[in-house]
Amino acid sequence: MMKGYVNQDIVNHFAELINDLPKQKSDIFVFGKEIFKTVKEFELEKLLPDNIKIKAAPSIIKGKEEQKIIDKIFQFLQNEKSILTVKKEWLDVKGGNNITLQELIDKGSADVRIVDDILGAMVVASRKRRNKVLYLIDGYEDELLITAAGLAKAKTVGFRNFFVYQNHYNTPAVITAISEKDENSAFLVPLKTGLNTGIEKYTQIPLLYRKSVVISGYEAMEIMQSIYMLAEQSVSGKPAASFQRTKELSEEVVRRANWMIEEVFTISDCDIADSGHVKNGKYIIKDKYRMFDGTILNNFEQS
Repeated sequence: MMKGYVNQDIVNHFAELINDLPKQKSDIFVFGKEIFKTVKEFELEKLLPDNIKIKAAPSIIKGKEEQKIIDKIFQFLQNEKSILTVKKEWLDVKGGNNITLQELIDKGSADVRIVDDILGAMVVASRKRRNKVLYLIDGYEDELLITAAGLAKAKTVGFRNFFVYQNHYNTPAVITAISEKDENSAFLVPLKTGLNTGIEKYTQIPLLYRKSVVISGYEAMEIMQSIYMLAEQSVSGKPAASFQRTKELSEEVVRRANWMIEEVFTISDCDIADSGHVKNGKYIIKDKYRMFDGTILNNFEQS
């Protein structure tokens, strides 16, 4: 655990501050895979008292829903000249026939390209103009801004063979839904997500629900400081929406990010299903970018 880690002393310092606080139950929901991975990698939970629990934010797609998406992807790939572009994390997801995308690749029975983001998918589409190229993506605003910028660029370029099947969700809406169901909840939001939404989008949470939101950096010491901020605010009875880092990007950067997102997407209301995954609250591609929406493909049309 954190052997030789340069910031171990700082992590331990914030852990001691947390343990010295009066014991008050808190369920801290972590948005962002990078932060949750760091929590697990450095076993930060072991440094926390039993009254504080770290939980992953609700899955955007889960179980049978994820399986249905893969099944539609398989149908898409059966069409002639169809190419799927996807992040590596999707390769091991199984469809209803218990086959994964990785197995399709190994068999050589489908054209699947691994990319880092929508820009990589667009490169494939630009080189394969005679093919239908589909990009599969999910996530919160850390991914959403890149997707929005990519679709704006795709329209400028005039792509006719490029489509996106996306499941992007609104972080403040999901936080609101959780707040209505979990009286002990607090929220840790990654910096990229917070900067793409702006802090003002979270200010209603402490006002209406008496819950705290901290927008955090990604290092172990930053995460532990964020957890301390959430715990201290809970004990003091003074919930807030705040940045863990004292140095933030300018309001102009946040404004531009919001403009780009609002240019391409609109959102629906949000709810959390009993199974724990997100229902609704989804960003929806606006009509003027509808030509890139993967749901218009035959395999993805809603029933």
